[in-house]
Amino acid sequence: MSHLFRPSQSRKLAAKIKSLARLSTHPMSLKRKIKALSQRVLRRPRYATTTLQQRSLSDTFSAAYQNLTVDGFWQILDPVLTTHRALVQSENPPVMSILTPTYNSSLDWFIETALSVLQQTSHDWEWCLVDDGSSANDIRTVLEQLAEKHPRIRVMFQSSGGISAATNCAVEMARGQYVCFLDHDDTLVPHAIERSLQELEKGFDAVYSDEDKIDVSGQYYVEPFLKPDWSPEYLRGVMYVGHLLCVQKQHVLDIGGLDSQYDGVQDYELALRLSEHSLHIGHISEVLYHWRKIPGSIAADVHAKPKIEQLQQAAVNAHLARLALPATAQQLGNHRIQLLPEVKANYPLISIIIPTKDAPHHLERCLSSLFSISTYPNFEVVIVDNETSDPRALQLMQEYPVKRLLFPHPFHYSRANNLGSQYAQGDYLIFLNNDTEIVSKDWMQNLLYYAEQPDVGAAGALLLYPNHTVQHAGVVMGIRGTADHIMRGFPMGADGYAGSLVCAREVSAVTAACMMVTSQDFQAVGGFSEHYFHHYQDADLCLKLVCLGKRNIVVPGATLIHHESATRKEYYDLADRYLLLDQWQDYIESGDPFYNSGFALDRFDYTIKAA
Repeated sequence: MSHLFRPSQSRKLAAKIKSLARLSTHPMSLKRKIKALSQRVLRRPRYATTTLQQRSLSDTFSAAYQNLTVDGFWQILDPVLTTHRALVQSENPPVMSILTPTYNSSLDWFIETALSVLQQTSHDWEWCLVDDGSSANDIRTVLEQLAEKHPRIRVMFQSSGGISAATNCAVEMARGQYVCFLDHDDTLVPHAIERSLQELEKGFDAVYSDEDKIDVSGQYYVEPFLKPDWSPEYLRGVMYVGHLLCVQKQHVLDIGGLDSQYDGVQDYELALRLSEHSLHIGHISEVLYHWRKIPGSIAADVHAKPKIEQLQQAAVNAHLARLALPATAQQLGNHRIQLLPEVKANYPLISIIIPTKDAPHHLERCLSSLFSISTYPNFEVVIVDNETSDPRALQLMQEYPVKRLLFPHPFHYSRANNLGSQYAQGDYLIFLNNDTEIVSKDWMQNLLYYAEQPDVGAAGALLLYPNHTVQHAGVVMGIRGTADHIMRGFPMGADGYAGSLVCAREVSAVTAACMMVTSQDFQAVGGFSEHYFHHYQDADLCLKLVCLGKRNIVVPGATLIHHESATRKEYYDLADRYLLLDQWQDYIESGDPFYNSGFALDRFDYTIKAA
């Protein structure tokens, strides 16, 4: 794995700046600043993708660039420009075009942006800057001179048209095969372009990376955001792709560029439209981008711009309409979206399969909540009865309109559910534990919305413990060496990690304590493997669905209480563990695509690995 700052690159950069300082005829104050910068570069913390953790600096990179004038800007940048020009073969066309709209940009911050571009380890780039009607003379002067001083820096000026219009102008200027988006006050890590091109050359149409922030005092490496691999469902709920996004230029042109009516969420709305075109989108599990937390910006305060939430909701609703997905986007606050399924004229039959034995108090709670709370109009309940002898439990099977199947064998979870599926009449199956309790009245509608989509395999509910903390919000492969539920113990209503507890999202697997799957897909993968006796048959089923090209979705809109292990003894079957590892070792060792490799696998809470 690559380090954010490679030690050799940091040493070379520091040596270069020290050399410039010694040779410089600049004022002594500038020499001290450049020398101080070299020391800060040497002290900058670095983190690998597998050991990423939040850091702060006692000294800041930004401290060297306060209250810059145009002359001070060039005193710092000219030596770097001179060095870089010598490395660039202008006759070779750039492969990557970096697009940056500017507007009254602060030179204090823009100098860092410019340095981060010029210090890229790859030289296969050009920088396309479009100024959107700045009234500040300093930035206009600097931009004009940048274009004169460097063959790979191209500048245009336009009247105030907004950030989308300026970015579209930069797209038109771009000569590279690929474009990436860099804000005028943010910075790239030194190998951002190199790593992006390496991934794009693998055949991706677009790639995005992890990111972190520069705080208001100028400290780098703040609040790292480690993202999952490509997750279109998660994208509908959370503006997660963000930075750094690199795309084939032609794809941006084909979909009409950025849309000015979504200025403020223009990059998010662009990502939604890109996702509609069956593109091959990759994720670089490294922080390649530093996003500056400016006072009044979303980076600093998610509540800073209320209009952003309205634009996000509008963008998702337009996206759903283009895809003919029967749902409406509802803003949850904190820039989170929940999809509400539309009312259907006809609802398909759903078969709910519940294995049980005795335990009348649990069965009664399950059936009572199921029939009294659920508003879904067309379902059947298939009880797979494992030799119940308790009179009250037997009476409950008479009181409620259920189908009772006798299962006169030693209890076997997979076999019992497979039997139930054979007698189920619905095109959609819900596997439900008898120790569950319905909470949300429209839980079946929410599961069905996803299960009806042809590229979805299993849809699983958000399950709570009786104390209303999280029991299940998706399964991560690799936790505890095999698989386990993520975010156990989080409070109900919490946001989770970047909206992961309130928004539907892709996961490797969901628990069969409450899982919906089409009967057709269930049969296609052979049902639950009966080689598993107690554990992991649900994870195994979900991974088989993944092999069919399906997505598995955890659905917070379907919420139930799970009185976990109330009807069986605590028992861990090592044979099941070894079977899972034998069947899915490659998947586990390669890392769960929906749980960033920077997170620790000995915890369930998105804790970043220690350095």
